[in-house]
Amino acid sequence: MSAPETDSPHEASLAVWDLASPLVIARSTTLKIGIACPSGCSLSGTIIDIRDEEGSTIASGHIGSEPWPDTLALYWVELDVAAPETEGTHAWSIHAISQDSVHPPLESIVRLVTSRPPEHRVTLEVIEQGSGGPLAGVELRVGPFRAATDDRGIACIDVPGGVYEVCAWKIGHDLFTTTTHVAADMSMQVEIAVTLLPDQPYWM
Repeated sequence: MSAPETDSPHEASLAVWDLASPLVIARSTTLKIGIACPSGCSLSGTIIDIRDEEGSTIASGHIGSEPWPDTLALYWVELDVAAPETEGTHAWSIHAISQDSVHPPLESIVRLVTSRPPEHRVTLEVIEQGSGGPLAGVELRVGPFRAATDDRGIACIDVPGGVYEVCAWKIGHDLFTTTTHVAADMSMQVEIAVTLLPDQPYWM
């Protein structure tokens, strides 16, 4: 059996995480970018560029020498970058250029949402319909802003003023939605019902 060709291309992959959503327009933020080769190659020193929708480089760095904890070959870097200056949906392109010829250049697209700076705090208390008990771990969304309730069934979300759809969801419970106008700091109590399981047929 012939030995494998060490100079054949390796199909590495990019990963992006710890990018907040939404971002506040024009404010600095951080994100982590990782690159991994299925052959377990060290990709330390790989050049990472983040480019905006016009193709301009807005952040750049080099992949570090240590893999991400509990992984064998996910090499990474954390970069600082300024959010776009306009509100809405945007796309950044991530470019990776390896220091060797075995790993071809990579490109990936990251989509992000930007918002005006928060002005008001919405405090949500989630209780279970019927029992009235607090519900922890409920996923909450006020427009694009997200949070989850604590052990007291409470979460706080800072948002700009405006009209928002409020959603609450937890496994085993019905989805709750309503619309609210946020013009000042405010509190809301949300009551969600336990999902009723359909009658299960049985066989004799």
